[in-house]
Amino acid sequence: MLTHFVNILLPLPLPTIFTYRVPYNLDNQIQIGARVVVHFGKNKLYAGLVMLMHTDAPSFPNVKYVIDIVDTAPIVTEKQVELWDWLADYYLCHKGEVMAAAMPSGLKLAGETLIMLHPNFDGEISTLTERELKITEALSYRQHITVAEMQKIVGIQKIFPVIKSLVEKKVILTTEEIKNPYRAKKESYIFLHDDYLSDESALFELLDRLSASKKTEKQTQLLLAFLMLKKAENSVKRAELLKKSECSLSSLQTLINNNVLVQKELQSSRLRDVFSVSEISEIKLSQVQQQSFLQIKELFKHFSVVLLHGITGCGKTEIYMKMIDEVLAQGKQVLYLLPEIALTSQIVNRLQKYFGKRVGVYHSRFNEFERVEIWNRVLQHNDSSVYGSSARGSAEACSAEACSAEAEPQLNYRYSLILGARSALLLPYKNLGLIIVDEEHDASYKQNDPAPRYNARDAAVMLGKLHHAPVLLGTATPSLETYYNVKQGKYGLVELFQRYADSQLPEIWIENVPEARRQKKMEGDLSHFLIDNMRAALERKEQVILFQNRRGYAVRMYCNTCQTMPHCIHCDVTLTYHKKSNLLKCHYCGYAIAVPDQCPNCQSVDVEMKGFGTEKIEETLIQLFPDAKIARMDLDTTRSKSSYQKIISDFEKQHTNILVGTQMVTKGLDFDRVSVVGILEADNMLTFPDFRAFERAFQVMAQVSGRAGRKEVKGKVIIQSYQPWHPALKYVIGNDYIAMYENQIEERKKYRYPPAYRMIKITLKHNDLELVNKAAAEIATELKKSFPKQVLGPEFPLIVRLQNQYLKEIWIKFAKNYMLKKKKELLQKIITIFQTHSKFKQVRVVVNVDC
Repeated sequence: MLTHFVNILLPLPLPTIFTYRVPYNLDNQIQIGARVVVHFGKNKLYAGLVMLMHTDAPSFPNVKYVIDIVDTAPIVTEKQVELWDWLADYYLCHKGEVMAAAMPSGLKLAGETLIMLHPNFDGEISTLTERELKITEALSYRQHITVAEMQKIVGIQKIFPVIKSLVEKKVILTTEEIKNPYRAKKESYIFLHDDYLSDESALFELLDRLSASKKTEKQTQLLLAFLMLKKAENSVKRAELLKKSECSLSSLQTLINNNVLVQKELQSSRLRDVFSVSEISEIKLSQVQQQSFLQIKELFKHFSVVLLHGITGCGKTEIYMKMIDEVLAQGKQVLYLLPEIALTSQIVNRLQKYFGKRVGVYHSRFNEFERVEIWNRVLQHNDSSVYGSSARGSAEACSAEACSAEAEPQLNYRYSLILGARSALLLPYKNLGLIIVDEEHDASYKQNDPAPRYNARDAAVMLGKLHHAPVLLGTATPSLETYYNVKQGKYGLVELFQRYADSQLPEIWIENVPEARRQKKMEGDLSHFLIDNMRAALERKEQVILFQNRRGYAVRMYCNTCQTMPHCIHCDVTLTYHKKSNLLKCHYCGYAIAVPDQCPNCQSVDVEMKGFGTEKIEETLIQLFPDAKIARMDLDTTRSKSSYQKIISDFEKQHTNILVGTQMVTKGLDFDRVSVVGILEADNMLTFPDFRAFERAFQVMAQVSGRAGRKEVKGKVIIQSYQPWHPALKYVIGNDYIAMYENQIEERKKYRYPPAYRMIKITLKHNDLELVNKAAAEIATELKKSFPKQVLGPEFPLIVRLQNQYLKEIWIKFAKNYMLKKKKELLQKIITIFQTHSKFKQVRVVVNVDC
């Protein structure tokens, strides 16, 4: 009999996959792409993915066995794993890190330590402490307990010294059990008994009998409610039935006992209900939109990637919908990427009105179980088999049968159109026919921590290549990287510079803040010109958006006596004042202190708050416009899953008059009645020390300006600036993207920055500043030997210390398409050798490609 081995991928930051031996009894059950339980290290259990099954025995002895299988079918696809390979290779990370990022935590089984009595324990307890005695007593009643349960029994968190002592005394043994966090949601459903389902006359006779007696009045009421509510599947949720009939559980139980109704526990969906039918019969395009739509289709014959460069309000979404409709008609899947979760709530409503239950939404705000459901629904597309897990050993999961036959009908919806933020890119697609990357310029598509530090826009292009699916990039302000690829002939280009329904671009005014302050034409942080325009808009029953790219109330607390400011004890940043919570907070690590009455340094009471954020603007507006309804949208007000949707929905329905927010309000939102947009402190974006600051400032200001005057309402944009002559503002006023691109691309070429060059940033982290300096100097020396005249640094970043870790950065610039793969391999080799040095083993090295 042949001995089989499997190569297993574990969700760990390790540079290799691991080989395990397959027990003979599992030979015919293991499948590529399914999970199996394996030992890793001394005592740890993990669920790893089977990458390859073979008969090549490894060269090392004592190969560990696969313990058990988790899945009866693959839970990943071949093309998905190919994308993982590319991400790990291109972004210089480990494939296990990609797996950990891609898979919902509900699919990543965790090892759990179990405690049990030692089989040779003779009951001698004279040497045990009081805490040890409590544990021993608990184990006499139970076969095993977990570490968490032991902590509760003893009443302390630091339990491991107690465990160690009991192990040494041979009172207990420890072992590992694999634990599956995913639990299928179950709900009670009520069905009509088969006797009455097949015999309608018997049902009417029963109703006559029940209604004839006052004692059975409630049963009659409940049965009639069931007949009214029951769907095509002949079932009603128990909770819904009891609510509608206004009857008690005992009345229902009587009908069940009398074999009139049947109760079943079915697997139910955790996802909110979607539209089951289309509300829009046809997607109608204007003549200009139709021309752009046909141009895109024609260009897809020659280019795998096309850029739709359309000004704000031109109707790009309608063109996307037309493209989606054609692809779904072919039985294929569509991936629609958005940069922010905030956008999904508005866009999903528009898509669901036409595409109904085929639309699925995926982003990080869903809990782990909801994400597992979406993963399964995407995986099931065009596949008769449903992912299921066998409940062997201690691994529990929804079986294939439970997911199909004994399940709520909604659970079997198979998503053809997935809408989501960058994590949606990593779902198990089988048959992609189109990828849309909306607002492709947005920096939110780039993940910076943890690994893989990928750009979802660029990864989408690779995913499209793997599926032979065209990729449509859409934006009013293309990234320089994308437009550079257009100019290089790599991407197709379609331009749409006419707004939908012939609405006009807004007027843009620049408010000179120093001059306004000199003339005493400022009310706090708002100019009189902006306030007057806001007041006029509100009188016309129109809406206003104010953009301030800083949350909190004040930027810092400043002592006028000793010129110091309270700093975070973990990071080299000042603390931001939040008035509502009356705290000074660090926006990097979460450290917070109560607002002191005096300077912590010199005890002076001459302190004041400097700068302003969205919270202060909101307070100012309440004072200026007491009758207006004002909402704020920033990280502080959108922490719950539905908070985005509530704020946007209220503004869309005109329940809110003024919306104040950070960059969340700039990204693709569509409101009919916004006539005034105010951009506050534009200079913060213009002067940020980053080579992309000019480009991003232009993009943000152009995008937020585009929220105004989108329908019949004429728009006006007012930008408050201390530098009204800045060239970026000139390009925004003229809506002149091409001039901005030409200006910036010349600078990028001259100073060797992307997109003309590739850049890789290496960051070294440790809590010892001296060690970081030595490590940075050491690795920089090696890099400069291998990449002469291409290495910058090491240098401290703008913030030297974050979360008690000192940082130092090294930048490498590579000429584009010049032996890039070989250079990355050499870089990886240098980093690997560096990490083997004993004195630098504790220094963390972070590689960020295309940062």
